[in-house]
Amino acid sequence: MIVLRAIGAFFVRIWRWIKETAWVQPLLIVGVIFGIIFSIPSIVNGIKGLNEKLSSSETYYRQFQYSLAGGESSQADKVTDYIYKKSNGEDVTDEFGLGNKFFLVFVSESCSVCNDVKGGFEVFKDNFNGTFNPKDDSSYNMVTIFTDEVTSETTTKETAFVQYMNRHDEFFEYAAGVGYNTDYYLNGFVKKDDLQVVEQVDPKNFLTPTIIFVDFTETSPELGVSEIFFGVTGDSDYKKAETLLDCWKHEGDFSKEKTK
Repeated sequence: MIVLRAIGAFFVRIWRWIKETAWVQPLLIVGVIFGIIFSIPSIVNGIKGLNEKLSSSETYYRQFQYSLAGGESSQADKVTDYIYKKSNGEDVTDEFGLGNKFFLVFVSESCSVCNDVKGGFEVFKDNFNGTFNPKDDSSYNMVTIFTDEVTSETTTKETAFVQYMNRHDEFFEYAAGVGYNTDYYLNGFVKKDDLQVVEQVDPKNFLTPTIIFVDFTETSPELGVSEIFFGVTGDSDYKKAETLLDCWKHEGDFSKEKTK
């Protein structure tokens, strides 16, 4: 009974407070409403800033885009065929002028990680043969393929990228196979699960960015597709550019120096 009286007294006190302070409640409600209203500009500006960053990132990658439009005869298909055939020792012509070394990067419009690594690519490109000197006769090049590109080949059942992956399943299986043997993977910088998505040619879980470094020089540890990874390490654009230089030269984390 004592416990029940205590509980009853507690609720009586709450009810009395509600009645006695009823005039305060509208003020509290109004205060909450004004708080929400005044916070809206900050929220909107934050969303606007994020959208502007993503838009800037998309614009940057568009400069290097090889489109999926055209299906089997698309730019994306042609460059993928070229990389795969030359990686496997076939004598094919570089009709794209890409040179012996370049990045193949799969991106998407709303990819926050793509935006995060963009600065690294920019700094690396802008200072190529300068601060970031590869010490060879290579020139900087990049190929981007947008996984969310909508083309006339897009259907309700299959996107243009799904169709592209189906046509190039051997290329993705091959790239993943190379990935398992790279020093960058063996040094712990690439997750096995991420490579398995590529190996299984799984467009639903395909990561953006997926970055493939292509190296057709004699010093490459693997002719053609030589590195595959899913982000660029570094706490600044400069540090990310250093990571990309190590990739270009197969040094640092991309070498056996770390695996010993």
